[in-house]
This record gives sequence, structure tokens and C-alpha cells, in this order.
Amino acid sequence: MTEKFKNIPPTEMTSEQIIELCSELGKGFAKRAAKHDREGSFPEENFQELKDHNLLCIMIPKDRGGMGADFLTYTQALEQIAKGDASTGLTFNMHNIAVGSLAELNIDGIGGSRGKKMNDFIDWVYDQAITHKKLFASASSEPGIGAHLSKMKTVYKRTDDGFVINGVKNWVSMAGYADYYVVAAKKEDSTSDVPAISYLIVEKENPNARVEFTWDVLGMRATSTNPVYFEDCFVPKESLFLGNEGMALFKVAREPHWLVGGYVGVYLGICTAAFEFLTNYLKNRNIPGTQDPLASDTRIQHKVGELYVKVESARASVYRAAKLVSSQPGSVEANTAIHLSKFMVSELGPSLTSDAIRLCGGSTIAKFMPLERYYRESRCGGLMPATSDECLLYLGKASFGTDLTKPDETYW
Repeated sequence: MTEKFKNIPPTEMTSEQIIELCSELGKGFAKRAAKHDREGSFPEENFQELKDHNLLCIMIPKDRGGMGADFLTYTQALEQIAKGDASTGLTFNMHNIAVGSLAELNIDGIGGSRGKKMNDFIDWVYDQAITHKKLFASASSEPGIGAHLSKMKTVYKRTDDGFVINGVKNWVSMAGYADYYVVAAKKEDSTSDVPAISYLIVEKENPNARVEFTWDVLGMRATSTNPVYFEDCFVPKESLFLGNEGMALFKVAREPHWLVGGYVGVYLGICTAAFEFLTNYLKNRNIPGTQDPLASDTRIQHKVGELYVKVESARASVYRAAKLVSSQPGSVEANTAIHLSKFMVSELGPSLTSDAIRLCGGSTIAKFMPLERYYRESRCGGLMPATSDECLLYLGKASFGTDLTKPDETYW
């Protein structure tokens, strides 16, 4: 455990301390990142450190026993983790898609049995994360469909004492390692173009939830993003997310920052790590045949200056979007800013890392250096929801004043 922070209760951590803690942990994660990337192995020790430092409750409000990070603090913390190991950052975000999305709910005015169900569910999730240090994994994407919830084929049906799920999810990060899967499924008899989509919690040990370990890809190799099959998979009625059916698609359309915005901090972290590698390398490697560092070449200085502008522009966009989410979640401004920043970091990563390889030279494609890993991992950014093309579609519609709170106007 990082000594400086071990005696600070989660509820007393400041935003600055949370970011500093994640920066320190990220430096340790960086030392193991190449090994896990090469092996395609899940970074279990990284998650043990996240648990030891109580970071599974980073988004849980302080009055409920958590760190109470707002979306800006969370984004900056995620950036620091991803600087060290992007796979750890991406999978940690999957946990917070579930837990963090509960923290922003205001259910004080909801009474009766519905309000009690929601409160009981939130209490249970918070207890699992804080006391038992359990990990939640988002299970939404499907083969041939991706994260387009309205096209979903996984279905559930009600029984007298719960629900039965049938279907397959194919991009489940932490599959086989998370304690719970948050499964998006369509009500069996829903035939609308805007179907009733609900989230259901499935325990890893459920005998009818089967993981197929097939993950062997270009980048993010340590995320264990494997398919999970749900075959007559029964879950009790208490496993219905927030105790309410059919609201998932509407919530995602109105407040897309959890499914979209969490990726932004991860890919900004990769861009930051790549730029820092670039400048350090150029300062410490000489121009061939001279004693002068590559950093003294005016042509290189000009190009690095250009890359600096791009990185800092992306950072400003990301932080602005996170601030808007913190202050105005679900607003047109916040939703547009999230899609803008997602597009910027997704497109910047591949071009930045490609330029860095050209500036630094052929030796940097060796696997004992991190730049080739940054290149491969950044290539995946434009595929994560919302994809780069979907971001442009969203921004184009927003420019024309389209009401993007309507699910059938979005890409979902």
C-alpha cells in the first residue's frame, strides 16, 4: 500500500489526493504493463492495489462511505491510471459505469415501494464495493451489434421469483474476474423500435453464465474482454438494477456520459503517456554523428510544438466536458462536449503515436519500450462507444438542434 495514503479514510480524501494516489499507483502499473500486454494476462495485482486503496468506491458519495469524486476528479484519476496501464484504466472504468452511475441519482422525491426498491439496491451495490470490495463488469455489447442497445438480442423474461436471461455478450471486460456482470437485456415480448431494455445483475458463480476465453487482439490485451453466454440464466428479483424495468435505453440517451465519457479519460492517459515518452526520448538521444540531443533540432522542436498543441487542446476539451458533466449532467452542453472530447482523443492517439515513432526512430518499435504498445492501444479508441463516426453523427445532429434525448435520434 502507498504509505502516504494508507491512514486516510476514503471519506476524507480530497480530489487532489485521489488524483495523486492514482498517479502513484499508475507508476507501479507501468512496470507491469508490458508483461501483461505480452501475455494477454489480466492485471490482478493492479486491481488488488485498487482495492487496498479503497478505489472501488471512488464515485460513491462521502455520506455513503465513499470518496465522493465528481466526474472531473474521476476523469483525471482515470487518466493517471491509464498513463501507467491503459488496460487497467479501461477495466476500472467498466466497474464505475455501474457504481458511478448510481451516485448521481436523485431519488429523494421517490416514495413508496418503488423508492424503497431503489434505495435498497443502491445500499447493496455500495456495500458490495466498499465493504466486500467486489468488482462490477458492464455487459452490454453483442456480436454484430456492438453497443447499440436498441438492436439487442439478449432477452429476459419474468418468473414468479425473478428473471431468466438468454443471450450472449461479446465485449465483456473483466470477464472471468469481475464478481458481477451488469447485463443489458430486452424484455422478451418487447417489439418496439425503442424496446424496453433493463439491466440485471448476474453473479460470476452463476452456473448458467459461461465465459469463453478468446481475447487475443491488437491492443488492450490485458482487459480479459471475453464473450459471456447466458443460457436460461436465472437471477432473483432483487437483481433488477434499481428495481425498475425498461429504463436503460432512455437513461443512456439522456445521459450518455457513463457509457461514452469514461473512455475519454483512458485515451487521454495514453496520449499523455506517449507525449511524455516522446519528449524524454528526444532529450536523451543524440542526433546521429553528433553530441547534440535530438531535442535541439529546430525541425523537431517545431513538430513537437505542433503535437503539444494537439495534446493540450484534447486535454482542455476533456476537462471541460468532465466539468460540464459534474455541474450539468444530461444537459445538451455536457452531452455534446462528451462526444466532442471522445472524438478528439480517439483520433489524436493513433496520429500522435505514429508521429512519435517517426520522430524517435525505428528502435522505439521494440517491445521493451512502451511506445509501440501506446500505438496499438490508441488504435482501439475510435472503436469504443461512441465510435468516432457515431460521435460525428451526434455532433452533426446537435448542431442542427435535434432532440438527442430521444433514443431513436441517437446511435444507440
